[in-house]
Amino acid sequence: MINRIMFFFLLVFSVNANAQAPAVTDVTDGLLTWVKRLDSDFSKYYKQEKSAQLKESLGFLKQDLEDYMKTRKRLSDSLFRHNVPSGKKDPENLEALKIKMGAVMGRMREVTDLTNRELQAEGDKLNDAIYNVLYGESNQFLSHLEAFLAGYEVTKKDMALDGSTCYSRLQTCLGLINGLQDKIDRKK
Repeated sequence: MINRIMFFFLLVFSVNANAQAPAVTDVTDGLLTWVKRLDSDFSKYYKQEKSAQLKESLGFLKQDLEDYMKTRKRLSDSLFRHNVPSGKKDPENLEALKIKMGAVMGRMREVTDLTNRELQAEGDKLNDAIYNVLYGESNQFLSHLEAFLAGYEVTKKDMALDGSTCYSRLQTCLGLINGLQDKIDRKK
């Protein structure tokens, strides 16, 4: 009888703990895939009359991605440097990251509007996925850093691995965007 009671409480505790765990959806992989498609399908959507607008839109996207990356890096470095423990909420910095990613989403939309239907569909799908994570259920996050800032228990190891992977993918995106801008310059 005691074993059954203990099993019941263990089961209730584990179900409750799982219900509270944040869902982390790393969209940087999708973002990198989308930028790679922009690069590889360049000749399929490039139009001379829209080249200036495309280059400008790519420049704004690059700027907002850099801004998002720098903010993430600054926050992450600060958390590690000051050894901030898990469970402490930081709603201002969490909101700042959401705003920065919202700006990236807007710039993605500007770029996709200048491409072909396939890339527009892929960009819209990615935008929807990011939007659902940012503004959907309250325990969904783009990375472990956001979950940490929301007050969830996140290990420093998870944050470090997550940050390293995201940073690397975003850096690759920036390099590809630079390459796209160079392609536009060569076509002019």
